[in-house]
Amino acid sequence: VSQSRYILLSQSTLISFLGQVMNLGRYVLVWIIIYYLYHILKRNAEITEQKLMLENVAKSAELELLKIQLNPHFLFNALNSIKALVLIDQEKSGDAIIKLSELLRFSLNYEKAPLISINEEINEVVKYLELEQIRFGKRLEVEIVLQEETLDQRIPPAMVLTLAENAIKHGITKLPDGGIIKIESKIKGARICVEVVNSGQLAENFSMGIGLTNLQKRLENLFPENASFHLDNFGNQLVKSTLIYPIS
Repeated sequence: VSQSRYILLSQSTLISFLGQVMNLGRYVLVWIIIYYLYHILKRNAEITEQKLMLENVAKSAELELLKIQLNPHFLFNALNSIKALVLIDQEKSGDAIIKLSELLRFSLNYEKAPLISINEEINEVVKYLELEQIRFGKRLEVEIVLQEETLDQRIPPAMVLTLAENAIKHGITKLPDGGIIKIESKIKGARICVEVVNSGQLAENFSMGIGLTNLQKRLENLFPENASFHLDNFGNQLVKSTLIYPIS
């Protein structure tokens, strides 16, 4: 009897020991899973961070390329206009040089802020158009109509400036008698609408250059699903560019 009791006690002890080992193993297994999940998630976060960093580097490089390609073209025309103005009116030429320096400072720094006020943006556009009016004289008419509620609303910097440059390059420059550029901003529901209308017509084979392509990409990056850009002929003698994006 004592031997049988000893065997039963031994089996009970063994079963109890195995039970404890299994319980301990279960906890160890859970911690091992947590450990590997932590490192997997950490690695995924590092990969995502590296991907975002590379995307930001690519975007910065794209903006730098845009500046290199656009600024010299505008700078050449502006300096030629100022050179001609110096011989006619030195006071106006001095004002033009100040406007040019302020505009170039803005264009070199605009990627530092993702959004600025529409009022700030239009101030730079006005400087640009005033410089172009020196070149075109009475051939360039400018009309700006801004809804008061939009002045403090935010806009990606240099977007309206890009549209104005495009209107001059592909519209006004090609017309012997020049034409008009009209800029309008308004609020439609929960969105902001900015329109730039200029004299001219889009050719059938017209394709967007680097400036407009970059503008579209910036809109998509900032507002992936709620923004749009359209460029179309507007009647027989006008072209209309339209920016629509959510109020931020």
